[in-house]
Amino acid sequence: MAKSYLNQAGMPLGLKNNNPGNLRLTSVAWDGKIPNHLNNGAGFEQFYELRFGVRALMRQLITDMKRGLTTVELIINKFSPPHENNTAAYIKTVSKMTGFGASQPITVLNKSTLLSLCKAIVSVEIGSNYANYVTAQDYEDAFSILGVSLANIQLPAPKKKI
Repeated sequence: MAKSYLNQAGMPLGLKNNNPGNLRLTSVAWDGKIPNHLNNGAGFEQFYELRFGVRALMRQLITDMKRGLTTVELIINKFSPPHENNTAAYIKTVSKMTGFGASQPITVLNKSTLLSLCKAIVSVEIGSNYANYVTAQDYEDAFSILGVSLANIQLPAPKKKI
């Protein structure tokens, strides 16, 4: 049975939108996305099921990392810029949770790395007290519909700045 927190009262916005990574509303035609003209997600993407929102986060990370955003610092600066959030604290938390130093190059992208980054980002975005609402099975469900092979993708050297 597919899990959904769509529009459930008392939940953080990322869960209410089934978008625990809090991806901004765009024209991207994500799988499982609620069409923009029906979206009431306060400027963020909404998905019919949680697995689709987690999948979108995974796909966004893969795209960004293939483009050279291959350190926690680069990923989070793009994902959560300083004019919006306390990016330094976000980077520190993700680094601690994943074990990757803030400026340490991530050279290989595989399932383990992707899941580690996603779980850390979700924990920051929806709050650590809600992070367990996205279970290991939810991440597996999203990974099973990812549609991208992660056979140890070799990543480019990190960009200097974004």
